[in-house]
Amino acid sequence: MKKMPMKILPYLMLAMFIGGCGYVNILMRNAGDSIFSEPLKVSKLDNPLRDSVKISVLWGGHSTSLVQMYDKVLIFDPFFSKRFGGVILRRKELGLNVDSLKRLDYIFVSHSHMDHLNFTAISQLSEKFPKAKLVFPEGVENYMPGFDIDMIRLENRDAQLKDYIGKTINIDGMKVTPVYAKHMGGRYGFDVYSWLEQGATGYVLEYKDAVVYFAGDTGYDNKAFKEIGKRFSIDVALIPVGPCRNCDSMGFWFHTTSLEALELFKDIRAKYMIPVHYGSAKYMSDANKPLDAMMNILNDTTSGYNDLKPFVKTLKEGEQIYWTISN
Repeated sequence: MKKMPMKILPYLMLAMFIGGCGYVNILMRNAGDSIFSEPLKVSKLDNPLRDSVKISVLWGGHSTSLVQMYDKVLIFDPFFSKRFGGVILRRKELGLNVDSLKRLDYIFVSHSHMDHLNFTAISQLSEKFPKAKLVFPEGVENYMPGFDIDMIRLENRDAQLKDYIGKTINIDGMKVTPVYAKHMGGRYGFDVYSWLEQGATGYVLEYKDAVVYFAGDTGYDNKAFKEIGKRFSIDVALIPVGPCRNCDSMGFWFHTTSLEALELFKDIRAKYMIPVHYGSAKYMSDANKPLDAMMNILNDTTSGYNDLKPFVKTLKEGEQIYWTISN
């Protein structure tokens, strides 16, 4: 009798453990690829750091984004593994050459879900950059092992429950403000939906005259994001598009649909938007469906969003966009 391939065991264990139909469907939809395939190769920059840059963004895939603000270098939600939760294959490999990265000052984690809090990535980065700061919202510490790195926990209850904007702290000259995110903490599915574990945030970073907003994972809230837009003059916003079922509609709970991502962009009044959180994992359908739906909306001259098209900058995994100081 043939032995069961070891790669299939996590699927069965996780499916039995969570028991939710949605999770099981996602697992089964990805099972064949995860067992028999590997992520597609992508081009990577040898040295992503630049001189005379105000803001640069390199998209590594999913939500992983390497950002430079003048001389400060940071990464959002680094995810380096080939599989999400050990079972869902990422469609394309990480678009960042970590070995060639010469500097890193901050690691920002938006919440503790497996596709955003990746132990492999943080271990690798903390070993390579022991002087970097690891920043995360209250609640994430419940799921985080000890890392040999300076760990900074942000209090974001006001941002989530009261004013949409939390308390700003100064970390080595950079202002860091936790802001509202319509999402849940937890990590394993049952803790997210059983007792509604908190611990999710967006970030607004201010350094010199550069302002970057990272939404993390979030659903849409028309009051919250308008308040963020009033408070900050945002240059670049990294906004998730999906996963979503009906991507051209509103009301998809804890993730923004393609349409809601554009509405969020309008609310916060940022100069530019970079879509993230698509392309790497196949949830409800094709991994690129959220981006395709968003581009259809932007290209439709009757949609009411066509005028945003020049300001939405889509990147391929491993691709970088930057604005120089003179801009």
